[in-house]
Amino acid sequence: MNPRQIHVEGIRGVTGLDMQFAGQLGYTIKLLGIVKRNDSSTHNGASIQVSVYPTLIPNTHVLASVNHVFNAIYVRGDVVGDTLYYGRGAGQDATASAVLSDLADAALDLKCGTHSRIPPFVPHEQDGSVSSMDEVVCRYYVRLRVADRPGTLARIAAILAQANIGISSVIQPEGHAGDSVPLILMIHDAAHAAMTGALAKIAKLSVVKGTPVMLRVENFD
Repeated sequence: MNPRQIHVEGIRGVTGLDMQFAGQLGYTIKLLGIVKRNDSSTHNGASIQVSVYPTLIPNTHVLASVNHVFNAIYVRGDVVGDTLYYGRGAGQDATASAVLSDLADAALDLKCGTHSRIPPFVPHEQDGSVSSMDEVVCRYYVRLRVADRPGTLARIAAILAQANIGISSVIQPEGHAGDSVPLILMIHDAAHAAMTGALAKIAKLSVVKGTPVMLRVENFD
């Protein structure tokens, strides 16, 4: 797999306001690396989503409790079901262990004269391909800064409706005085391409102040 096929987003765009609203909605924001089958792909054969981005996950899910220096790998098997691999992934001791392990692997590669002494096992490449991010379908959290005037939500909803995108819930919290207020939308399943296209149009509305914030929602269904 070409690393350029992996869609990567960091946490720089996540704010304390997003964490607050996510908590009110019953979610926690975590940075996830996701590898899973994309059943919505239009390509023939298997299509695999491979991506990294901040994600809203339910507070009730086991990954929501992975904090501080700990990392976790959540795996779903067709027979074994769901399993979790959990341990320290940051902090001085865990980081030092990982660095020394990498140095030992590099030394063995030099000794054996190879750069792929232990090749990764990626059987999906034999029968399928990595999905384009545009094809990935999921739910979304959207935070907008909008003018506090009648008809604002209707204009935004009309653009989403034109893209066949549904709104599952809306929050416009009180106590935010000024020319603009936050507007939080939870969006039903939609393709990434349709969602980004709709947000580009919404961002051009005169009632929308600033760049929209979009985070994906994972329910592990």
